[in-house]
Amino acid sequence: MIMLGEQIKNFRRRKGITQEELGKIIGVTTQAVSNWERGGVPDAQLLPAIADALDVSLDMLFGRSSVKKLEEEISDELLSVGAKKGFERAFTLLYAISMGLSGLTSVRDSFNFDVLSAMGRQEALRYYTRASVDEGTFDIRLNTDFRYFFLMPEPHKGLRACLGSPDELAKTFALLADKDILNIIGYMYSRLNTPVSLAMIATNTHMDIKKAERLMDKMAERQMVNCAVVETENGDVKAYCFINETIIMPMLCFAAELTDTDFINMGAMFRRTKPLL
Repeated sequence: MIMLGEQIKNFRRRKGITQEELGKIIGVTTQAVSNWERGGVPDAQLLPAIADALDVSLDMLFGRSSVKKLEEEISDELLSVGAKKGFERAFTLLYAISMGLSGLTSVRDSFNFDVLSAMGRQEALRYYTRASVDEGTFDIRLNTDFRYFFLMPEPHKGLRACLGSPDELAKTFALLADKDILNIIGYMYSRLNTPVSLAMIATNTHMDIKKAERLMDKMAERQMVNCAVVETENGDVKAYCFINETIIMPMLCFAAELTDTDFINMGAMFRRTKPLL
């Protein structure tokens, strides 16, 4: 049988709040919450307030199985809090998922975004949690001002078969290694992903229009941008927009991660028994 105090502690951590914060919401002391989590029993009249503060039902608080599947509960919760809080909550849930997959529970239990935020203000460091095991891989950047999450279950047919040919990958990386291409990407990302004329691209990246056209055509060949010809009173004008602007951003984030020299692994597990590729 699951103890009530254990449930309170688990749901409090899942919500990402401290004992003190939970106590303030309910109207009790931090010591009272600590006592519950160590095996004490709260007054029955406080149970609805505790459940509300933890965003769970009374059945869930007592360890009774929920009618809804966990996936449905998570979806409903994220829908209810709105996009801004939803993204933050989703990241916390993903972090908890990764800890469960890797077994890094000691890191999970000691991790606190408030503590990390204070550390981040004092040091120009990056904080990561990483794992690579036979069942999959994940990489998490934990800084409160800039965080992201990558999780990949191990492909059944192996990772190499999913990555494309070395020649095609080399062409893509060679394109992104061009500083002028990166300047173009920087400009196009600084605006909404609506068609932008070749002349505007050239002007805002400080290059002649012929060079800009050549580079944009290269990006179009790699299926990074769409090219459209717009008929105007002054003649035909070429315009471009990203085919899917979310594809390049993760690559830039991970490229920046590779350049990090000042970073701390908040938790790491590498226990593969077979190579990645």
